[in-house]
Amino acid sequence: MTISILPSTSRTSARFVASETLVNLEKERIPVGTVFEKVLRDLSLAEKDRQLTRNIIYGVLRNRESLDCMLQHLCSQPLKKLKPFVHQALRVGLYQIMYLDRIPDSAAVNESVKAVQAAKLPKRLHGFVNGVLRNSIRKRDELLSLIQNPEQTILNHPRWLTQRWQNRFGREEMERICRQNNSQAPLILQVNSCKTRRNDLLELLQGADVQAEKCQHSETGILLSDFHGRIDALPGYDDGLFQVQDQGAQVLGQLFLPMQPEGRYLDACAGAGGKTSMLIQLCEAVGATVSAVEPDAGRRDIFLSNMSRLHPALDVPLFAGTLGDFAKKSYEKFSGILLDAPCSGTGVTGRHPDIRWNRREEDLQKYQQTQLALLHSAAGLLAPGGILLYATCSLEEEENEQVIETFLAENGDFALQDCRQHFPGTPENLFRQEFFAPLPQKGMDGFFGARLQKSM
Repeated sequence: MTISILPSTSRTSARFVASETLVNLEKERIPVGTVFEKVLRDLSLAEKDRQLTRNIIYGVLRNRESLDCMLQHLCSQPLKKLKPFVHQALRVGLYQIMYLDRIPDSAAVNESVKAVQAAKLPKRLHGFVNGVLRNSIRKRDELLSLIQNPEQTILNHPRWLTQRWQNRFGREEMERICRQNNSQAPLILQVNSCKTRRNDLLELLQGADVQAEKCQHSETGILLSDFHGRIDALPGYDDGLFQVQDQGAQVLGQLFLPMQPEGRYLDACAGAGGKTSMLIQLCEAVGATVSAVEPDAGRRDIFLSNMSRLHPALDVPLFAGTLGDFAKKSYEKFSGILLDAPCSGTGVTGRHPDIRWNRREEDLQKYQQTQLALLHSAAGLLAPGGILLYATCSLEEEENEQVIETFLAENGDFALQDCRQHFPGTPENLFRQEFFAPLPQKGMDGFFGARLQKSM
């Protein structure tokens, strides 16, 4: 990844870093967090400004189409002819003016102009940015009417994605998903049941004036609807009383139940270890053990850090390599395997709004090939009668139902089981046929889960 930043000692404002991050994000289809951290390594930014910068970046990504619609109304020239930094600085400034009430309009304008100055752009562009943003303040009501026009619905998602969702779920549901994605997702915690109970953690959080409530579907979930601070500053974090985990991922663990006493379980794509910790909690009562596989060195470091915080007394075996390599070297057979496969992530574009702009429709078939290869590797590691849980955070058939259909056609010793049998009383809208497949909603990302059992 190449990040282009001109040398300067004054480029340390939140608006400059936000604009610079957005410029570089459009050059490379990589996660916004990766770009942001790279920019921060090259440009110093006060700790107190980092959260504001992150909020601005994510806000621009969630409202990009609306912002461009308003900017085009204000600019006489096509937006594609603007210098990339100027375009992003205008988005950053306009986002603050139209969506962030706590920031004075004058500050939004002045800081955006300063960012353009810091970028060493011609003086005429300083005046251009100043004029456009000041004009937006005068025309606020006109701009709001423009983007709220019912005859031209602005969805802030790429057309290829909204068309797919409309074809599959219908126009009304597609628009609901987009609206949900365009709102800021709440923070969801999963209680570490190895260390505490949900009611006790709720009491601890509420005692620190943190607005917290029980999740609707997960018995270990806590929803923080209005938290904007540092997660590691929450009470109980250092003691390992919780981790951040979406409710859909938490509910997925029920598909393993009942756990096999003294069984062996594998997290086949462990990542940072969130679902590994979930497996450990499920296994604790029956004396079962958990192992993990993760090929990426950076994620392994985070995994080890999380395990030392959440489960310091355990030494969780972690294989440093691909699942295919592990399958070739391991003689162990597992009672259950969780395969949270790499995917397009279209179910979590509310929490990660860069995904909607980074993905292309042709990516889906590439992900499918990877997912099927991982499933075949996992299948060989499963003991007779064992359970293989396949999961993605995608809404797309190519990565979900089609993957399962193809895998079952090629593996006659596996059978698909109905997920609904493991969730008595759970609303039907969390399922699609035999699959656990909630669409994005408040407190839950879009998700997919399938339970496969190997014959005896």
